[in-house]
Amino acid sequence: MTDLAVRYRRKTTRHEVQAAVPRGAVTRVHVPDEDAKAHLVTALLKARTEPGEELELFGESAAELERPRRKQLLARVGAVSPIVGLITNLNAWENIALPAAYHGSPPLEQVATLTHQVLAAFGAEPRDFLARIPDELGMLERKMATFVRSLVATPELMVFDALEDGLSSAECRYVARFETEYRARAPQGTVLYVDTREDS
Repeated sequence: MTDLAVRYRRKTTRHEVQAAVPRGAVTRVHVPDEDAKAHLVTALLKARTEPGEELELFGESAAELERPRRKQLLARVGAVSPIVGLITNLNAWENIALPAAYHGSPPLEQVATLTHQVLAAFGAEPRDFLARIPDELGMLERKMATFVRSLVATPELMVFDALEDGLSSAECRYVARFETEYRARAPQGTVLYVDTREDS
C-alpha cells in the first residue's frame, strides 16, 4: 500500500474532487473550478475540513486532530498560494523571517543565509528585494518571497497553488524552478501542484 502524504475527498451536488498524494512524489491535481481549489488548499493549510470533506494528512484524519497535533502537522506543510499572502506593512525580509522570529527557530542568521542563496539563484539582488514591501514587489517577486518563507521551515509537503497565475511566459520559467530549489533542500519531500487548468 502506498504511503500517502495527503488523501482528500470532497463531494458536492456538482462534482467530486479526490486527491491521493504519495509521499516523496510530485503530484498534479486539476480541480473543476476555483471553489473546489479553494476548498482543497484551505483544508491542507488549516488541516481542517468542512461538511462533505475528508482529509488525511500524513496518515492522520483531520477530523480527529487535537489542536497541538494539528499545529505539529501544519509545521510540516509549506505553500505558495494566494491564501497565504504576505503581510502588507512588512518588507520582504520581515515577512520571510517572521515565522522564525515568532517560533525562535531556525536562527535568523540561518534564515538570512538561505534567503540570500535562494534569491541569488533566481537572479534577484537581495538587499533591494528584501527592503521592499509587498506593494512594491511584482507578482513573481511576491511568489518568490512566499516560497522562501516556506523553505525556511523545511516542510515535508510543499503545495504550489496555481503557481503560474498572473505571470508572463518568461516568469513562468522562473517559478518552474521552485520545485528544483525545494528538492535541493528536501530531497525526500512531497510536491503538490493544484490548478484548475488541464493545460498547466
